Amino acid sequence: MKHVGRHLSAYHHGELSAEEHLRVGSHLLHCSKCRDAYDEIRLGARLASSLSVTAAPAFTWRELRPNRAVTRRSRWVAPIAIGALAVVIFAIISGRGRIQDESSWKVSGVPGMPRLRPGEVLQTGSSSEAEIQIANIGRLTMDPNTKIRLLITQADQHRIAVDRGKVEALTWAPPRLFIVETPTATAIDLGCKYTLEVEDNGSSLLHVTLGAVALEHEGRETLVPAGAFCHTRSGSGPGTPFFEDSSAPFQSALRSLDFGRAGTEPARQLEIVLREARVRDGLSLWHLLPRLEPELRAEVYDRLAQLLPPPSNVNRDGIVALDPKMLDAWKNVVSQLWQ
Repeated sequence: MKHVGRHLSAYHHGELSAEEHLRVGSHLLHCSKCRDAYDEIRLGARLASSLSVTAAPAFTWRELRPNRAVTRRSRWVAPIAIGALAVVIFAIISGRGRIQDESSWKVSGVPGMPRLRPGEVLQTGSSSEAEIQIANIGRLTMDPNTKIRLLITQADQHRIAVDRGKVEALTWAPPRLFIVETPTATAIDLGCKYTLEVEDNGSSLLHVTLGAVALEHEGRETLVPAGAFCHTRSGSGPGTPFFEDSSAPFQSALRSLDFGRAGTEPARQLEIVLREARVRDGLSLWHLLPRLEPELRAEVYDRLAQLLPPPSNVNRDGIVALDPKMLDAWKNVVSQLWQ
């Protein structure tokens, strides 16, 4: 088996062709060695994105300048300085990786409220914002006119409720440690960066920019990867996730399927979705399967099979019947394009 290690960075950053991306993704399904290497690349990228740029001390640059009269001391200063810098970065990353029990969160931007404790409410005004440290696992930014409640903060779970407004979350924690409740769904952080906007009627819009978020509602889980959006509605929960670069007709027809706009026919809306779908939109088609009646489900199977052929152990009858093992097996193929 030929490993794909040299392609993993380009795969993570979306720099491969669609054909090469699919080849690498398929290899990762069967090669634990390459999967481990890829997990390290993803973790490193996520941690790096959370670090701020800081100027190096002046002495470092002085010692790094070429000097003909190099002394024994100056020959060693640069390596030592670089080594020390590496130790500092490692310490930052290691510290962020340790999960600690925090009894309250530090708040910036709200006069008179330096800390947020479980059971307390934090609300921003019409022209104010706030930034909150999520224990030691991330940070949360609140837009104006946003209201949140801190429900739980402990070593194995940090949970808030967003009643209205918009927040942006960035975490470097293990998956499923940071949880956000809204009136229409629960957002479970899988190690990522995202924005979540909640309307007064409880509807929300999730936009993931790094990693992935799982939206849960009444026992159903919807996975929203980086670059994708997902709407939620009262009484319906999460809709079907879609990538931000999908076509406008695709998105409009998808919302009609999800939330049943008056006067729209599901078969007609599905026809638009299937016609507009690209390989990348397998994200939406796979999530649509359990949401539709069997006859429409069969049409989704046919289109998705054209875009991303299913594994040998997956067939049309099984998918139409929503066989769990077949759905998971096909998801392992389709999800390689969600990275």
